[in-house]
Amino acid sequence: MNQDLWKYSGNDLIKFYKSRKLSPVDVVFSVLEQIKKYNNKLKAFVHINEEIIEKEAKASESRWFKGNPLGLIDGVPISIKDLLITKDYPTRRGSFIESLPTKSDKDAPVVKKILEQGGIVLGKTATPEFGHKGTTQSKRYGATLNPWDPELNSGGSSGGSACAVASGMGPLSIGTDGGGSVRIPCSFCGLFGHKPTFGKVPAYPISPFGTVANIGPISRTVADGGLLMNVIAKPDNDDWYSLPDDKVNYNEFNLNDVKNLKIGVFKYWGMKNFFNHISLENSIDVVYENIFKELKKAGLQLTFDSKIIWPNNPADIFKIMWYVGAANLSKKIDKEEFSKIDENFLKFIDEGNKFSVFDFLAAEARRAENATYLSNLFEKFDVLIGPTMPVLPLECDDVIPKNYESKDLFSWTPFTYPFNLTKHPSSTINCGFSSSGLPIGIQVVAPHYEDKRCFQVSAYLEKVFSITNKWPKNI
Repeated sequence: MNQDLWKYSGNDLIKFYKSRKLSPVDVVFSVLEQIKKYNNKLKAFVHINEEIIEKEAKASESRWFKGNPLGLIDGVPISIKDLLITKDYPTRRGSFIESLPTKSDKDAPVVKKILEQGGIVLGKTATPEFGHKGTTQSKRYGATLNPWDPELNSGGSSGGSACAVASGMGPLSIGTDGGGSVRIPCSFCGLFGHKPTFGKVPAYPISPFGTVANIGPISRTVADGGLLMNVIAKPDNDDWYSLPDDKVNYNEFNLNDVKNLKIGVFKYWGMKNFFNHISLENSIDVVYENIFKELKKAGLQLTFDSKIIWPNNPADIFKIMWYVGAANLSKKIDKEEFSKIDENFLKFIDEGNKFSVFDFLAAEARRAENATYLSNLFEKFDVLIGPTMPVLPLECDDVIPKNYESKDLFSWTPFTYPFNLTKHPSSTINCGFSSSGLPIGIQVVAPHYEDKRCFQVSAYLEKVFSITNKWPKNI
């Protein structure tokens, strides 16, 4: 039995609880020790209450001792991104703002479902202010670092969640993804992460950025992501967008069937047409080419010569949605508090105030055209794959890669937000490492409602490359 209990996956923990080989109390103690050891340096967590955590662990231990667990994840430690409301913890959103409520008398639907199934909430993880960028730094909490190289950033905006899982501070976390905020840090930190079909996982209150925003699992393994997805992908009365329960088990599929899928490979996801400067960093390009050589050897039906030709520039649409959301959120913040806000978010607010309701509606129409185009592309392919990120992790305080041609915050994350706009499910899975030892993710995109296909293909990639047992060298 491994004495480093913090290393066990969620699925392993459930197996060991059932056989009485492990206790949730011992596991939580091990995870808390890991948090005490690394969190001051890495800054993954912003709120922890050991008394609550230990109380939940003892209750779980008692249920397992009686052979009466609450549900699928009883006793599994899970952290929550600090954009989601929680009864037991404040919700600061990476901000000093006090005019927005920081306390709640209810849990967000995903938190409620986790607790109903016996999950142990470890606390709240770091986010940039209001989750507005692809790196995790805030005036309130500083920079969240990358466990693979603490000189670098973990990515964002679910950087605290990804950092926590990658460094053994709990096997699972809940992130949000409004433009890549699960997939970016998971790619940077060597993890599996999933952005669901919009509505598959319920949200309350709805994000300030509306229907581009999603909630999804972050984990080291696809099976752990599936375990958490089985808990949270259920409708909730608080979310009028939430889809009916399709009773899908995200861990039940035949990996051999992946060889029968028609897979389109897209190096730039159609975004080269709009950003001439986009190219894969050399270290990523080398690994990317090797990844697909291995997948061809494995017998996958890969098509390389197709292109995505978006009817409308996803970046232009996304900026309108994002900027208007920021401007609308600002109406709820006292004007005297504006001096506390991140300067980049203030720019978003200023830009958002320039758009009219007609601009917003026109952007929604163009968004729909892109979604329809992509849905029609799935008449040709069963699944689409390509790189998650064109760049390696940024230096810890940077918000744009050094020497990058564009100073636009969205210019270096062009492969993720198109699928927030179209609402298609997409995952990222670590498939290799750069020459400097940094993780490189592959993104998997499936038709609407076919989230399980993302898990199936990701699990196949995970099996081919067999690197989930590799931990950061200093952890």
